[in-house]
Amino acid sequence: MPRSRRGTPVAQSTARLLWGLVGANVLVYVAWQMAIRQGEESLWVGVMADHFLVSLEAMFAGRVWTLLTSAFSHIDPFHLFVNMLALWVFGRDVYRVTGSRGFLHLYVVGALLASIGHVAYSLLSGSPNPALGASGSVMAIAVVFAALYPRRILLVNFFIPVPAALAVAAYVVLDALGVFGGTTDNVAHAAHLGGAAYGLLYWLIVLRRKRLPRQRRG
Repeated sequence: MPRSRRGTPVAQSTARLLWGLVGANVLVYVAWQMAIRQGEESLWVGVMADHFLVSLEAMFAGRVWTLLTSAFSHIDPFHLFVNMLALWVFGRDVYRVTGSRGFLHLYVVGALLASIGHVAYSLLSGSPNPALGASGSVMAIAVVFAALYPRRILLVNFFIPVPAALAVAAYVVLDALGVFGGTTDNVAHAAHLGGAAYGLLYWLIVLRRKRLPRQRRG
């Protein structure tokens, strides 16, 4: 997972928002762990699965809120750690450009598009597997980060220096290979691509014009 070599002080409002998102993810993780301790067949596990996993079955059952709630849901601690670390690394600088409203929009809509991507892939491939995790939102934010700071050095796997644009593009390519290559690695690659696609759209439609220097009128 990439880590930014260059760091800038985190404004108090930025820290509050990022910690709030991290806290929400951690709370759902804790709820999962408490449920699992009751036994995999317990009512609590069933409730968590119904409300914090996104799947084609959930859509057919009308649980459309799982398109968003699944983006705050983690069962595996390493999955949670990686996503929250990436959210912090990419989110600090993206927030400074988007502001709080724009950042929340990016997280939420990135999550929705990621979940829709997973459900669409399930429908086309016939795979019933549910998905969970903030990876789609993180991918949306990561793509915006790479567009804003393409030459910023990231430490992939904590020690390999790679420009942000190249690192994020490599992750997108790996997800595309995961979708079209039919890999069975238990990763929701289609969800990642859905989030990444929205990040690119957000950059092109919302941010790019703001970042372009104003042209003098002749």
